[in-house]
Amino acid sequence: MQERAVVVGAGINGLVAANYLQRNGFAVTLLERRSQVGGACAFDSYYLDGQRYDYPSGATVLGFMQDFVFEETGLSKQLSVCAPKHPSVVWFESKKEPCFIYDDGAELRVEVKKKWGENGDVLGYLSDFEKVRDFIINGYRNAEVPTFQSAVESLGETTASRWISGSARALMDHYFTSELMKVYCSIDVMESGPVSIDSPYSAFTIPLMSSGSIFGGKWGFVKGGLWKLTEELAEINRALGIEVITSARVLDASGGDLVTFDQNGVVKTMPYDYLIFATDPLSAAKLVKDERLIDKTQTMKAQGTSGKLVMLFRKPVIWKDSTGQEDFDLSFKFVLAVDTMDELESSTQAVVDGESDFQPGYFELYCEGAGMRKLGLDRGYESVSVFLKNLSFSKSGEQLPHVKQLVQTRILSRIENAEDLIDSILLAPKDLKERFFLPQGNIDHVELAGGQTYFQRNYSPNPESNFYQFGKSENVRYCAAGSYPCGSIAGTPGYMSAAQLIRARARAGKG
Repeated sequence: MQERAVVVGAGINGLVAANYLQRNGFAVTLLERRSQVGGACAFDSYYLDGQRYDYPSGATVLGFMQDFVFEETGLSKQLSVCAPKHPSVVWFESKKEPCFIYDDGAELRVEVKKKWGENGDVLGYLSDFEKVRDFIINGYRNAEVPTFQSAVESLGETTASRWISGSARALMDHYFTSELMKVYCSIDVMESGPVSIDSPYSAFTIPLMSSGSIFGGKWGFVKGGLWKLTEELAEINRALGIEVITSARVLDASGGDLVTFDQNGVVKTMPYDYLIFATDPLSAAKLVKDERLIDKTQTMKAQGTSGKLVMLFRKPVIWKDSTGQEDFDLSFKFVLAVDTMDELESSTQAVVDGESDFQPGYFELYCEGAGMRKLGLDRGYESVSVFLKNLSFSKSGEQLPHVKQLVQTRILSRIENAEDLIDSILLAPKDLKERFFLPQGNIDHVELAGGQTYFQRNYSPNPESNFYQFGKSENVRYCAAGSYPCGSIAGTPGYMSAAQLIRARARAGKG
């Protein structure tokens, strides 16, 4: 008789976990609270003069996913994707011209010396970065339990201490001399929350955020919008025989082998052999009624300080400082408002207490409209998503018109045809909480801070033997963005938790 697995949450991790479990002999049911699947892979529509403009209300780009997940789930056969060939473009507001982040180490060393005065060990940094990144990716593929000791055995004590358990500031000081270079290479540390660059393990976030292998560590676009990723995976899962139940709000999961949910006002129960949560960790802890887990999740650092401004244009965006080379228009672009590590740190921490609504830090520009055109889809309008730091959790985007105007003005200063702007929509951490049930609006569900990352990013009393176990019961697991490695629309926790369960089942002679 097939063992039954119930997955709660049909975001990318729930969908990936369900896919692997179903293909390996489990009978899987997916319960999703909302009326549609996708989690943070979602879109909204803006209307003006009878015209509809669709835009990503959650994540915009794909890059943290593993190539084998893309292939093995069947997504590669259903989706068209692309990544820009042009190097990333970095504007510091204090500098007149941009710096280009070349893939080739020798070219990059020349560029950052010329533009930023960098005289440090650029090639050594890139070499060590690749070693650490490869170590992380191998751990994903093998679904290995992350431990610091395994990092030491693979990388050596010095490299593991510098890149895994060390601080981002110490890492940057070791390799670089230029403050601008240090700032640019550190911005991933506070990608979702206000993590300090002096925090232990903050160095680890830097290679972690480039550990997707679908585009070789880069980020790219999905034809039709990123939400097509989860829509297609849901259809693939249904074809595999997975039961996907939407509008299903779980009410209780504390019985040990039964989950109770409300579907459109009708209360139902469902038995399970394994229960896998792909939700935020606090909601999951409350559903299993585990007081230790509730206390743990309520005391974790979870504040999100990132938001996004979606800018809609009538015509393709024409960027200033264009090189005229292929894919310049869809290359990833950064605008940095701070010049030193101390300024980066102070702007990151300034919104924590809510006394400041916004402190300019950095802006990462995703040229989605150009990506769609590259993939052969002309929508008749253009969209640019601006990922921005640092917003407080106290107000929604609609309550921050001055922030919207300030950010919009900054970005338009880099665009030749600013007059083609239709409008922009600001989404703040408060909006992310309300739309996607993210605790305190944190896109990684909790901060990637010391005590909450790498081998500590779990909720298991026995992480060495059952890393993704959630609380006291061995048949309850957790695989969403709050677990290792983190979120960013990868499906990696979903894959790893499923792979470890499949492996344990095989050892028990059930596979």
